[in-house]
Amino acid sequence: MTQRIASVFALSGWGGFCAVSALRCAHEAGLSKVLFGSFGADLLAGAQFPVLGIPQQDLIGLAAVLLALAIAFAVSIAGVLQLVNVQERIAEPFAAATFSALFGFYAALALSGSPAVAMFGEGPLVTLFIALGFVALLFDHIIADREDPEGDATFEAVMAHLEEAKRAAILERNRRDGNDPDNR
Repeated sequence: MTQRIASVFALSGWGGFCAVSALRCAHEAGLSKVLFGSFGADLLAGAQFPVLGIPQQDLIGLAAVLLALAIAFAVSIAGVLQLVNVQERIAEPFAAATFSALFGFYAALALSGSPAVAMFGEGPLVTLFIALGFVALLFDHIIADREDPEGDATFEAVMAHLEEAKRAAILERNRRDGNDPDNR
């Protein structure tokens, strides 16, 4: 049984990033006290995120998009974990679409020159990490444990044949060495 660890790890990392970034945008927009109360607002203030310098309306929109991506990553994780028990393969394309949406969001921010691209860090490494998420999905898809009754039957037949050959070789060796249990 394959646990799809690589996919779950990649999806979890990006889901966490999107959730924390949504909290960051909500906090910078001044909504943390309304959404999380004074304790939550103080906790987020203690994180000391660098200021993005974006208007409040834009921050609310960014927070909504990032929250939607975080939810999509969570749904993708649940679907990938269900692939162990379910034959339907809709979770993998959905997870790939979620990575595509994240890349589209990053590309839109970068190409528009938005200061919000600073959430993703400096340089183009984010594209490499998103690509590694796709690679994790592909890797887990390739090594996935799929039911194959014909393959299982062939494997059992080969194992039975090997066991019979092993018994025959032991009997032959015992006869040759004079330890034949049938002649006692």
